[in-house]
Amino acid sequence: MAQTGNTVSSTIDARPALGRDFRSLLGALVTLDHITGGLIVAPDGLLIAAQLPGEIAPEPLSALAAILGRELELRGPRLRRGTFPMAQFASGTGIAFLGSTPVGYIVLLGDARADRDTIRSALRAAVGTVHRAWAG
Repeated sequence: MAQTGNTVSSTIDARPALGRDFRSLLGALVTLDHITGGLIVAPDGLLIAAQLPGEIAPEPLSALAAILGRELELRGPRLRRGTFPMAQFASGTGIAFLGSTPVGYIVLLGDARADRDTIRSALRAAVGTVHRAWAG
């Protein structure tokens, strides 16, 4: 049974040590409704943790996530849009979310029916948890 964004956010916020347990953090996020998988990637593209459907190869996706994340981090200040905490990419068949943390990027993949507000809220909570665990 999938959890709602509020339940996942509450679980993530209540357990700051979760910010260092990447598999558990990702495991909580991929239980959200209509999320089909996710991964956590170091800034250099090294795969840290993944829970993806069998037909999606994690290594190419982790390399792409690192490139996108780095480009967004570099171009955000130049475009006067501030720092890059989160991005969303959508197509007719699905959606991808990318969140920036001190250790790299969290990527969530969902189908077109994913509730964007719920996913963004849960991803924001997860990013905050990682920030508290690693940046403080």
